[in-house]
Amino acid sequence: MATRAVTVCVPAYNEVASLEGTISDVLAATASFSDCEIIVVDDGSTDGTGELADALAVRSAGVRVLHNPTNLGFAVGYRRALAEARMPYFTFVPGDREVSAESVKNILSLVGSADVVVPYHANAQARAWHRRVLTRASTALINVLFGFRLRYYQGPCVYPTALARSLKTTTNGFFFLAEMLVEALRRGHSYVEVGLIHQERSYGQSKAVSVRNIARALATVLRLWWRLRVRPPIFREMEKGT
Repeated sequence: MATRAVTVCVPAYNEVASLEGTISDVLAATASFSDCEIIVVDDGSTDGTGELADALAVRSAGVRVLHNPTNLGFAVGYRRALAEARMPYFTFVPGDREVSAESVKNILSLVGSADVVVPYHANAQARAWHRRVLTRASTALINVLFGFRLRYYQGPCVYPTALARSLKTTTNGFFFLAEMLVEALRRGHSYVEVGLIHQERSYGQSKAVSVRNIARALATVLRLWWRLRVRPPIFREMEKGT
């Protein structure tokens, strides 16, 4: 088994009320690891999130902060943290603390048990009804298009860092996570699923669901299906060689 050391990206956009709790959850979950670094990506926050992140980094040597000058979106922050990751495994934990502390611990406890740790919502009823409907529809669509049987594609998957860096993504929308996971599975990498407990945030509102994001997600899935399943094999082989 590879060394149990992980880089955890914590994307945070106006999460001043939740960020410190998220960092505490990650530190507790990785207490038995040989090493851990937390990279907070302050995505142009205006509520003091960036200043709080800097203070937490001073308090804990394992915390680093990247500041985006404006709100560039989760995908950009994730890729920036991935590029700077120093540990052999990589994942993210949202700064809004919607993933329970116990779930963070359970997800990270499976590092090294398979190539990819794939979380899914174990208490879907705790999420807003429209988010449940969108999740079920998108998950069913991906499973049909690619022949998989996963329960969720948008969770905080844990990857070997080198593998995560090699996975092609084509969108800055939230569904870049599904792109990564589908490509990893299509390459034949092993995975283990683990349930996570969703808890409603105590401050602010989710920024993931909007009409624009739904449209971008559908376009991303269809584009991925075309690239991996429909496009003539000769073009797929040419892409591998680039």
